[in-house]
Amino acid sequence: MTYNDLGTTLEYDTGGVTYTLSGADTTTGLTFHYLGDQGFGLAPLRRITTRGPLQDGDNDIDFRLEPRVLQVPLLVKNESDTAPRYQHYQIREKILDIFRPQTSGVLRVMVEYISGDIADVITRNINVKVLGGLSFDVDPNSWNVRTVVQLRADDPMWYSGSGFTGTTLLTTTYFDTNIGGTQTFALAGNWPTFPIIRVNGPITNPTITNNTTGKSIAITATISAGAYYDIDLSYGKKTVVDNGGVNRISTVSSSSDLATWALAPGNNVIAITGSGTTSASDINFSYYHRYTGI
Repeated sequence: MTYNDLGTTLEYDTGGVTYTLSGADTTTGLTFHYLGDQGFGLAPLRRITTRGPLQDGDNDIDFRLEPRVLQVPLLVKNESDTAPRYQHYQIREKILDIFRPQTSGVLRVMVEYISGDIADVITRNINVKVLGGLSFDVDPNSWNVRTVVQLRADDPMWYSGSGFTGTTLLTTTYFDTNIGGTQTFALAGNWPTFPIIRVNGPITNPTITNNTTGKSIAITATISAGAYYDIDLSYGKKTVVDNGGVNRISTVSSSSDLATWALAPGNNVIAITGSGTTSASDINFSYYHRYTGI
């Protein structure tokens, strides 16, 4: 199959505003020239090792991915013939307003392409906070603004939502007719994702098992018709809350894999058991496709 590139777009979302960093930005009136990037590839990682007192080398135990720092070099040309210094500082002020340290945002890379008669876009997003850069070192021979913005991603994973595009969580529903059987979910990307699972009643003692990974979550409770439990498996959360906002973590069995339950890259065979279900019973899995780099 033949693919033809239609261009790459770099965007930054913060405070409900989307800024274009690879062309004309309608919000600021600036035209950004995207000069490349650094830190967009494989996430930094740290190997966990042990070593005996007389051992040469060591034993590799595991690894952890580290937060990443992304650097984005930008150029805004100064088109003023009459007041280049004034225009220079006006450009700098607008850029500093975008990348205020107290804000967080989403950096987005979109690669548009066409295959045959079908145009599509591959989108990758990463959550970031401003770390530094933007020193605006001046070249006395030019009043163009050339700078680098540094962004820190405490979660180093890039992600996409439904299909290739968007930041919207993809939702897959496990229907009541499958309870007691299995259903296969296909996860793109190359890294596990920790979903938000909504269990809609009526159902008693639901158990959610990923047969692919061997991990299970068992809840000892009856969820009535019209009610639900939200199981948030995101990093730093691992919560179970009902539709009234009540903490239901006590209903999770001690043998459950609440900390490690995830959808793995590729096909996941999900099995759910429970009693007292009706056609209104179902389980929704909301998640992103996650990637170690782009």
